Amino acid sequence: MSLTTVDAANAYLPKDKLLVLNANDDSIQLEVERTIKGKLSGTYSPATLASWTQPGKPGDTPTPTVPQSIQDVAAKLIAAHVYAKAFSSEVGGVPEYAQWLYDQAMDVLDSLVMGLTTLPPDELPPDELPDAAGRLTRDMFWPNNDTADTKFRMSDVF
Repeated sequence: MSLTTVDAANAYLPKDKLLVLNANDDSIQLEVERTIKGKLSGTYSPATLASWTQPGKPGDTPTPTVPQSIQDVAAKLIAAHVYAKAFSSEVGGVPEYAQWLYDQAMDVLDSLVMGLTTLPPDELPPDELPDAAGRLTRDMFWPNNDTADTKFRMSDVF
């Protein structure tokens, strides 16, 4: 159920001080997965989010199903959590590096939600069209002012 690999998370940690040794730390993995999928739930379909089950690099076996940018976000969030947990007592709060990693990861998610960036089409199902920023159109509501045989309009005064 992981969205990234141990190696990807360790890439953001100081190798001489701290490493993630076990990808099966359910509490961190679950928190990161909920954060990412919750943030993107209005942008990508539930089927697409549920299909993100296999992290890895292109060419790996089995074939990775988690987009590389999402794996990178997950790695940063895991590293931020591990780093903050390990060093928060030394700095009296959230360590600056942990906060920076968290901010970087959330900026990527925010840009996906706002439609400023998109995931590569080859990493999404063919029928997936992201609903960037949850933009609503008139066609999503019925009846509306375009509906034939309109009984009343929003501008009518009673």
